[in-house]
Amino acid sequence: MKIARKKAARAFIGLLILAPAFLLTGCFATQQDLEPMQSDIMVLEKQFSEVQKQVAKAKYAEDGENTPDKLKETDSRLSALETRMNSLEAQIRELKENQAPLAPQPIPPESGSAAPASPVAPAPEAPKPTKGMVAAQDTFNQAMDLYSAGNYDNATAAFSAFLQNYPTDSLADDARFMLGEIAFARKDYAGAVKEYQKVVDEYPLADRVPDALFKEGIAYRMMGNQDKASESFNRVMDNYPYSDAAKKAHQELDKLKGK
Repeated sequence: MKIARKKAARAFIGLLILAPAFLLTGCFATQQDLEPMQSDIMVLEKQFSEVQKQVAKAKYAEDGENTPDKLKETDSRLSALETRMNSLEAQIRELKENQAPLAPQPIPPESGSAAPASPVAPAPEAPKPTKGMVAAQDTFNQAMDLYSAGNYDNATAAFSAFLQNYPTDSLADDARFMLGEIAFARKDYAGAVKEYQKVVDEYPLADRVPDALFKEGIAYRMMGNQDKASESFNRVMDNYPYSDAAKKAHQELDKLKGK
């Protein structure tokens, strides 16, 4: 249940980003209120820009190996990136539209005069998770319980149903990753590689990407393909050098080199 606990916090943070109006409804916002919201906008705009670049790269890359399978794979990745881009764009727009006006700043009292007492506004209540978020979390937890019990057939069905019903939920990258873990546990290493790569392709900004690349390398190593394993490990180290996955990838590379 480690994943579920980690993602429960992430899902709640996602609700805070998507519903700023609940925090500021019925009152003026101070500069201190707006600073976290403005920070959220900056983060989302950065993610949006990164996804735009990936979409453009997928659209206009000149590849001499554009076979039908390659084009199909590119189209699939492009569709996933555009879905993510549209989602980020909607979040940014909602944040900007719901920014409340700044409250007027009080005029400081003249020297020697007592400052008038100002009423303290009650702190707004934090928004509660929506029914959809709770349902997604419950569905994911049930799938994890099946996986932990070794019931791989039903776990596969549960994670697949989760992805079909909640494709944009914050747990979606974990659900896809767990399909790779199930295939790996069954020693279907080729199937595991496909699922891990889908994490990278469909959720390029998700925090599961470094783990997926690392496990992809392990799967390739189990298949006896050291070149592909080294390639995956190097991708982790190059793109996510400060992650735990990068540290483990470095160790695996040393093993491959016989150090």
